[in-house]
Amino acid sequence: MNRILLVFVGFDIAFLLCAVLHLLIPLYTRASVPTSNVSNVASNLLLGHCPLTASEINSIIMFATFLLSIPSIFMKRNRVFLHLHIVGVIAAALFTLAIGVAIWFSTLQVHKNLGPVWNAQTPAIQSLLQQKFQCCGYTNPALFVKDATCINAATAARLGPCSTPLGVYANRFLDIVFTTFFGFVAVDMMLLLSALCLVKDRKEKERYKLIDEKRGWGSI
Repeated sequence: MNRILLVFVGFDIAFLLCAVLHLLIPLYTRASVPTSNVSNVASNLLLGHCPLTASEINSIIMFATFLLSIPSIFMKRNRVFLHLHIVGVIAAALFTLAIGVAIWFSTLQVHKNLGPVWNAQTPAIQSLLQQKFQCCGYTNPALFVKDATCINAATAARLGPCSTPLGVYANRFLDIVFTTFFGFVAVDMMLLLSALCLVKDRKEKERYKLIDEKRGWGSI
C-alpha cells in the first residue's frame, strides 16, 4: 500500500468518525432532554435548538460516502468509485459548513434569540435554568418561577435576570459547537485533497502502464 493510499485511508477513517459524531450528537441530545437536570439543562436547551435533523441527514450522506470509498481502496486501478466518493465528500463538506454557519449566525443575536426560547420552556425547565445560573426570570426578575433559588420578589431582584449569564454561557457553548463543525469541514477538505491526490496517482500509473505496454515492456 503506497503512502498516498495510506493517507487517504487515514483521513477516510477520520471522516467516518465525524459521521458518527454527526449522528450521535442529535441522538444523545434528544435522549437526554427528558432527563434534564441542573448540570445539563442549558447545554440540552442550546443543542435542542441547533439544526439536529440536518446533522442526522448529513451523517447519512457521510456514511454513504464512506461506503463508496471501500471499493476504491481495494480496486487499486479503479477511479470511478473515487470520483463518486469525491462528490460525496464535497456534498458533506458543504452541508457541514452550512450547519456551522447557521449556528455561528445564531450567536450574533444570542440575547434576542434566547428570549423566545426561554418563554417556550416549561416552568420546570425555567426553574432549572434559574438554579444553574443563580438568577430569576429572563429579562424581568419579577417574572420568575418560584423555586429554591428565587424564593420571593426580593431575592429575585437581588439575583437579577437570567438573560446575561445565560447569554454568556450560550455564546461560549455555541462557539465550541460551530468550531467543532468547522473542524469537521477541515477533515472533509483533507480527505478531499488526499482523494484527489490518489486519483492523480492512479491516473499517472495507468498512463505509465499504457506507455510501457506500447513499448513492449509490460506493465509496471
